[in-house]
Amino acid sequence: MRAIHSRLVATAALLLAGNACFQARPAATAGAHRPLLAVFAHPDDERVIGPLLSRLGREGREVHLVIGTDGSKGVRDFAGIAAGPALAAARKLEAECAANRLGVRQLHLIGLEDGGLASFANLGRLRTEVRNIIARVQPAAIITFGPEGGTGHPDHRLVGMIVTEIVQSPELHQSVGLFYASLPAERLRAAPPSSPGVNGVAEALLTVRVPFESQDLVAARESFACHRTQYTPAEMDPINRTLAHVWDGMVYLRPWNGRRGDFFDP
Repeated sequence: MRAIHSRLVATAALLLAGNACFQARPAATAGAHRPLLAVFAHPDDERVIGPLLSRLGREGREVHLVIGTDGSKGVRDFAGIAAGPALAAARKLEAECAANRLGVRQLHLIGLEDGGLASFANLGRLRTEVRNIIARVQPAAIITFGPEGGTGHPDHRLVGMIVTEIVQSPELHQSVGLFYASLPAERLRAAPPSSPGVNGVAEALLTVRVPFESQDLVAARESFACHRTQYTPAEMDPINRTLAHVWDGMVYLRPWNGRRGDFFDP
């Protein structure tokens, strides 16, 4: 009788475990159906994950893009637009063009001073605005700059730092995935040169690698081409070659806490 009882207990335990696994699957895959929030400093920063945004938008995912500054100090002589409101207006249109081409559901322009995030007032407003957007959108995952800040621009670093601070809060750290957009330093060293240079990180750290299709690469290039006040076509071409070489069919991300999550699963 004891042997029969033991087998019954073991069988019941297996059934309960099986049911628990079955019941957990919907929760585990829920992230794949919640929005993605990409948070960057300037119009044109989204190019580092352009193919990923295109793929998600094409698959029907809800993608939101947040731009922290107004881009009003990104003066290029060839564009013929002085720093200030006129350049901010031009870059707003470029951001809208790029977001539309990538299939972004909603573009959020915070409009802080370009190059001026390093003040208590601007950092406070950035924190408040991003927190409010997160509360409204309820994303499963957020992508932003890591500590290296892409090109190293102080605005890039500060945006990534503020987003990280927000996600580390007790309310969010378990419910929102945070990923740093970066490029593997090893592949950058072997890539065709372009300017501006990018601060890559060790490839081993970029443990989330999301494949994309050729149409997403085309969409990313067309989105980048929207930023006409910042780059000439002759400057865009080598940047596109660098990115195509480094990506080689996949976008690289680093989970801030080492946990991948399920948002990017098919």
